[in-house]
Parts: sequence; structure tokens; C-alpha cells
Amino acid sequence: SALRGLGGGIASLVTLPLRIARRKRARTDAFRPGGPFAVRLAAMPVCVQIGDTVLVHGGLLESHVAEGLEDLNRQTSAWLQDRGPRPAFLSGPASPLWMRDYSQPSPTPEASDELDRVLRLLGARRMVVGHTPQLKGINAHVTGDGMEVWRCDTGMSSSMMGGPPECLEILGDGRVHVLTCTGAVPGTVRSPESQWDVVSVCDIDAAI
Repeated sequence: SALRGLGGGIASLVTLPLRIARRKRARTDAFRPGGPFAVRLAAMPVCVQIGDTVLVHGGLLESHVAEGLEDLNRQTSAWLQDRGPRPAFLSGPASPLWMRDYSQPSPTPEASDELDRVLRLLGARRMVVGHTPQLKGINAHVTGDGMEVWRCDTGMSSSMMGGPPECLEILGDGRVHVLTCTGAVPGTVRSPESQWDVVSVCDIDAAI
């Protein structure tokens, strides 16, 4: 009957939050330290250095690299495997995963100086980061000392902002290209910012 149908609908609405809660609980259990997906993530480094290039999701500060990159990776891996405490450096806006200091269209002079110091400590010349979508594609900030940070998040996912599909190519001889749908663009065209109209999505949507 109509009443039974209505009752079934109400019952479905009542039980829906419970089903969602169960799914959330399963996800939480999978990603909590020691969970199956956390253990998979434990094998992935927070940051890695290949030659004179350092790759990290958000960015690195002097305080992060004082004990070396391997220390960051070791502590994070141990926590994800539930074999150690959560490292303090993973929390807050200054985390290697969340910081945006180098990803604004024009980093502050203080941030630019910090980048110089970090790269010198690591014996590197460039940092490659994501996390902060760049509305007009991959671009670089170049410090006064010639150090570089390449900002490579273009927000290309359709669920994000449908930005341009691009990737960064770094050749063995140090040349950098931005690979686009229409071909390779020399890195010099995308750096410094004075040659490229750079816009960060965070200037438009502070919730990103």
C-alpha cells in the first residue's frame, strides 16, 4: 500500500545516516595508523631528492630539513605503520604537506630567502611542489640567488577546476620544459613570474 511504501521510504531515510557512518568508519579504519591503506602510504616518501631537484607536496622549511630528508620520511613511515607517534611537523599550515609559502604568485621576500637557505642546505637548485593550484599552468618563482621553485598543481581534475593538463620535464642536462597538450614549452617562458601572468586559485577561493 501507499502507507507501506511511505513507511519504507522513511525507514530508508532513517537508516541512510547509519549506512554512511559505517562507510566512513571503514574508511577511517583503513587509513588510521596501522590500517591497510596507511601501511601502503608508509612506503611512499614525504619528500625525495633526485640530483639537484627536491620534490615535496607543499614545501620545505629549514626546520624540516635540519636532520635530513630521510628523517622526515622515517618518522612519517613509522607513524603510518603505528610504530611511532604522529610527527609534529605533519600538522598545521607549515607542514611539508600543507604549506603554501612558495606557491603564491609572488612569495614574500622572507619566503624567498627561506627557499634559498633550504636548497643550499640540501645541495639542490630547485624544489618541485604541488598542492596550490595555479590557474594558468605550471610556473616557477626564481629567487635572487637563482634558486627555483616549480609550482606544478594546475587543478586539472574536473572535480577541482578543470585546469590545463601539464607536467614538468627536467632533463639530465638541467633543462626544464613544461609539457602541454600542444607541445613542450621551454621553462624560461614560465619563469620568472615577470614573464608569465601567474594567478593562484587561493587568491580567488580561500577555502582551497
